[in-house]
Amino acid sequence: MYLIPQGTTYTGGGDGPRTTALGSRPKLLNPEVAGKVWELVRRNLDWVAANHSSETCDWWEEVRSSDFFGNRYTIAQGAFQADEAEGGPAYSRRPRRSAAAGVIQWMPAGYVFEPFQVGDLEDGLFGPLSTPVVRTLATLSDLFCKSYAVNQQAAAAKTPGVLFGRYEGDSYDGGNPWVLLTASAATLLYRQAQALAKGGSMDADANQVLHQLLGRDVTQQNLLGAGDALLLLMKKYLTNGMHMNEQIDRNDGSLKSAKDLTWNYANVLKAIAARKAAAATETLVI
Repeated sequence: MYLIPQGTTYTGGGDGPRTTALGSRPKLLNPEVAGKVWELVRRNLDWVAANHSSETCDWWEEVRSSDFFGNRYTIAQGAFQADEAEGGPAYSRRPRRSAAAGVIQWMPAGYVFEPFQVGDLEDGLFGPLSTPVVRTLATLSDLFCKSYAVNQQAAAAKTPGVLFGRYEGDSYDGGNPWVLLTASAATLLYRQAQALAKGGSMDADANQVLHQLLGRDVTQQNLLGAGDALLLLMKKYLTNGMHMNEQIDRNDGSLKSAKDLTWNYANVLKAIAARKAAAATETLVI
């Protein structure tokens, strides 16, 4: 890590080494240089395989634990990339795959939905219509609706939508709604709409929770509408020419904290893409 613009090595404190990051390095390799640096990447994977149960920090760099959904995703991705780089089954990958399995066994269910988006391997674990994901979305929606005055004002005016923050008791810069997380919640609703349209199913408990959250039947169109409501409520507060600050003030809706946060724009674009994909999916009639 280097300081910009000085170009000198950073020697301060940090939260590493992060097992949630090291495992994903093969996925980021440029194919043209992969062969030249693979040995270094393989050492990273071997370190993760040997130390996957050690503590690392969460995406917000505030909580330390060994139980993060991101661990499972990055370790699995690292193993998949190792298959390709090392020529398939001949390469000994069992330690890496065992590490990924260990993360799954010890993974708690109470994570926020952002990891559900980027950590989904489409293998059924924490899919968009699964009960843990549906309950997480509903619980956080209820929490933030009650926590932020801007959401209470919207509810009183019968304006649909909820602005989402990070977690209960967040104190960073006042603990406000975040643009990127509101967009992420919308993305999840769009993914649920697409999954349902493709014939996906949910158990009775998940259906009841989602029905209560929507206030109407769980259909593709109603899920699309719920996602739209989140983005439209968020857009209401983007009063600076659609520039997106990190946070929206919980009381008066003013933009605050970091300006033009890149993660915001990435998540909004993901939400737009997810909506387009969901709307283009014809409902499967059985």
